[in-house]
This record gives sequence, C-alpha cells and structure tokens, in this order.
Amino acid sequence: MGLGWCCFRNYVAHAEEIGGDISEEYPRFFLKPASAHVEADENGNNVIELMNEEDHIDHEAELVVRLGDDLRPEAMCIGCDTTNRTRQTIAKNKRWPWTEGKAFRGSGVLGTWTQYQDGVLQVSMKVNGETKQDAPTSLMIHSVEDLVEHLSGWYDLSPGDLVWTGTPAGVGRMYKGDIVEASLTNQNGDVVSSLAARCQVS
Repeated sequence: MGLGWCCFRNYVAHAEEIGGDISEEYPRFFLKPASAHVEADENGNNVIELMNEEDHIDHEAELVVRLGDDLRPEAMCIGCDTTNRTRQTIAKNKRWPWTEGKAFRGSGVLGTWTQYQDGVLQVSMKVNGETKQDAPTSLMIHSVEDLVEHLSGWYDLSPGDLVWTGTPAGVGRMYKGDIVEASLTNQNGDVVSSLAARCQVS
C-alpha cells in the first residue's frame, strides 16, 4: 500500500458545509501514510476505528484511485476518509498541520478494488441504513486527470500510491456500533466498489 495523496474541498457543496475556501486554480492535498490505510476483504467488509468515544469523528465518502507502474490510474475503490474533526479543528485554529485529524492509524478505510474506468461515478454512503452522502463525481472541481497531473508535476509519485479525490456534501459524525455502507456506481447502475464497516473503539 502506497502513500495517500488526499485532495480536500474538491466539491463546492462540501466546502460550503464546513465553511472552507475553494481553490479552483489548483488542487490542494494533505497526506495519509501507508499505515493509515485499511483494506477490505473481497466482499467489502472492513472496520472503522473511532480512537475513542469523546472525539467527533466524521465519515467522508470518496472515490479513491490507485496508481499503476506507469503512474497512471490503474484501479479504484470507494473509501471512507475517517476524520477526527475535534483534532482537525484544534489544528486549524492553531495553524498546525492536520496530521492528528486526518492521518491517524486506520483513517483510510477502503472498499473493494476494481479496474479504473474513466467516466462519471456515483459516490454514496449510508449510516445505519440512512443515506448521508450521494453525489456524482462530475461535481468534482478538479477531475482525476487534473489531480494526477498536478501531483506528477510537483512530487515523486510511486506505483501503488493512492489519490483520494475529495468528498461530497453530507459528512457527519459516527458513533460506536454504527454500520457504514458505501459504494461507487457506474453510469449503467452497476455497483463497481462497495464497503461495509462497523464503527468500533478498540
């Protein structure tokens, strides 16, 4: 598993719901270490670690793209960028990096992998059966191609690196025992990647 390059505020509606500015000129990124990522089994089953029951931990459903040997998109999956909003808010207020809020162990929860396909996908997430996020990737400010091109111009990417493409509106807090289900659906209505995870505190 490679490094996670995570684009933030790549959907206008999400930027508006959290009160952040929008960068249309070029995409902005934060990082997740390889150790932050948690692979699902072949059926998409996974776990979401909440660290504790006091901090505010949000779900953020995203299209995640894996780079191949040629450093181009090779595979994709649905992912949950598990965000410790309590720690992130402290970091923002003090102008610190977001590391504690975004890059902790288990913060990159992945669904089933499938071959990368160009085209519009529907990013969806349910919590305890209730739809929380549901939006097409056509609403992204910066496309997958734009994200990879920008990263390639600034950084030394490696095969296996992951590009998290940003989350649509509808993020919300998760609690111990919650069941989180997420999916990518193509234009034919086929679910091409799925994730089912129970929230737990170890």
